[in-house]
Amino acid sequence: MTTYKDMQKWEPWIAILKASKITQLAMQKWMAVVSSARELNVLKGIKSTTKELNLLSGFQGEVMSTDDIEVAPMISGRAFTATLYVSPDGKQSDGSTWAKAYTTIQKALDAASTDANDCTLIMIAPHATYYDIDTTGDPTWAGNYELVGSHRLWAAIRNEHATATSVFKFTGKVGLKDLAICTEDSVDGVIFTKSGYRIRNCGFNSSGTTGANTSIHIDGSAAAIRGGIIEDVQLIGHVTHTTGLYMNTATVNTTNMVNFKTCLNAIQIINAGSDGNYFLNTEIGDCAIGFNIDAGNGQHIEHVDFHDNTTNVDDEVGDHHWAQIHGAFNISITPDNFTGVAVDTGDGADTWSALATIYTDAGSGPFRLIGTHVDVGTSEWYRLQLTDDDTTYFDDLMFDANKREGSAAPSGTEHIFNKGSVIKGRSKSESAGVDGLDVWLEIQMI
Repeated sequence: MTTYKDMQKWEPWIAILKASKITQLAMQKWMAVVSSARELNVLKGIKSTTKELNLLSGFQGEVMSTDDIEVAPMISGRAFTATLYVSPDGKQSDGSTWAKAYTTIQKALDAASTDANDCTLIMIAPHATYYDIDTTGDPTWAGNYELVGSHRLWAAIRNEHATATSVFKFTGKVGLKDLAICTEDSVDGVIFTKSGYRIRNCGFNSSGTTGANTSIHIDGSAAAIRGGIIEDVQLIGHVTHTTGLYMNTATVNTTNMVNFKTCLNAIQIINAGSDGNYFLNTEIGDCAIGFNIDAGNGQHIEHVDFHDNTTNVDDEVGDHHWAQIHGAFNISITPDNFTGVAVDTGDGADTWSALATIYTDAGSGPFRLIGTHVDVGTSEWYRLQLTDDDTTYFDDLMFDANKREGSAAPSGTEHIFNKGSVIKGRSKSESAGVDGLDVWLEIQMI
């Protein structure tokens, strides 16, 4: 049971409730219902008075009957200036309650304010089949909205107009939550042109498309887009046609907990201004290309699982930050011969040699160094240091050539090297003179 003390964390409404002299019992009933059902309609069965219900319901300054009780302005934590409702069972009235709900999403969007200082919450009820935007081209809305459904599988949205090119295009500040965007033919999903976009708990399905399409298009071609978040999203595409997430001039945006499946490009980044985006806790599977990075510097890619992709990473830039990258990645020894690369010691006891190039990456994506193999010229102690920037050394091996285990050593570095990296090495031994040292590296391509 919710206690009066528990209520104190529900600011700013608690102050209004106290001032209204509503009984603590009524407040507890209200909070219990809000926590579980998100609607005060349920309160009709709890024998609260109409006066209490009116005071508890949205605080819009109007008297409402128990049939019209709503709490939508309270469920997100955001500041909304208006709330509209969409339901297939609505009366297509003014959208102010579920009973008066619009029956189409586009009606609610058309009715919502386009004032830059307003933000409209649009609540979307489940639908037995789907909502059809039924609008030509890119249906565009310029206001600030948060569109909220009940579950990513309970309110599918399509645009089945014969000349449609996308489901939604938003040029204002917009968030999507608990919705499903489904596309066919060559229709795109959703297009954002404003910073601060939000997509949470949504699903995108373009598996039935027959031509090129994009599920989520972050379009900063007019002005760079910053501070967007995509989180807890499931995205299924068509492996021949779909780009899951397309980012154009987008910087410092976060994509977290997203699953990409069967896409042509799971994630494609273009334009030199697309810098410093974060991709976290993401799974990419059964795609032609996982990350297709055509431009943009310093992406942060962490905790990503790759599986069953034709190409995991196609990177044209090569200066990104990689960590905790997982998958069934193959290992090969380079050079592919029994000669190795000569990294002979310096001329003198305990004297480093000049740097020698051991490996120059020519792959399409990042790689790991898994191990190092050596063949020595004399029986004594050696050291071998490896670098990818000619200045700092990411690995330092010391081995006794008299011992068999000294001939092959695993790499202790967690470093993930960018495409095009060059691995060099230098060596020294305990004796005077130049001593021979041949090196092979075990490379794991990501």
